[in-house]
Amino acid sequence: MIAIPFYIDMKSPYSYVAAHRGLMLARAGKVQFDWRPFTLDIGSRTGVPSWRNRARYVYRDVRRFATPLGLTIRGPKEVYDSMIAQMGLLYARQHGDVDAYIERTYAAFFNRELAPDDVAAVMAQLERCCCPTEGFDDFLQGEGAAALAAAQEEAHQAGVFAVPTLIVEGELFWGQDRFDMAMAAAGVG
Repeated sequence: MIAIPFYIDMKSPYSYVAAHRGLMLARAGKVQFDWRPFTLDIGSRTGVPSWRNRARYVYRDVRRFATPLGLTIRGPKEVYDSMIAQMGLLYARQHGDVDAYIERTYAAFFNRELAPDDVAAVMAQLERCCCPTEGFDDFLQGEGAAALAAAQEEAHQAGVFAVPTLIVEGELFWGQDRFDMAMAAAGVG
């Protein structure tokens, strides 16, 4: 089974919904995903006058999809840089259970129990997913930072501009509302 590239940001509510659905399919043995970080630059948009209205709308909208899935999505109290949590995803891919990391980190963030830019909080998430954390600080400063930058560049080269994005046979499917289309294109029923 070929793993489908699946780009997410650990602070994206729409990525949370799509990843939750993806994790359910993966657990059922219907598909494999190649979880890849794509860090959104939300901080540069916060000065735009309509940003607050858009943010309120996004969280109301995403709840339409999340509530039937039993997911809690509470908007964060501040705008976070998710690079630490994104590097946690890369670390979990190498050293532990990436699916558990994704599930638990999203749930904690959207329950306002985790700041994705807090190294100690991300390390606690990694420990909960049976990842050894002794080398995580070094990973953040070296290999992790380089791997995240490379993943971001690779995503740009593939045409990824936002998350969630799945790539099936070279075709991009952006948005959690395109998840079913992506699975159909992949032959996942």
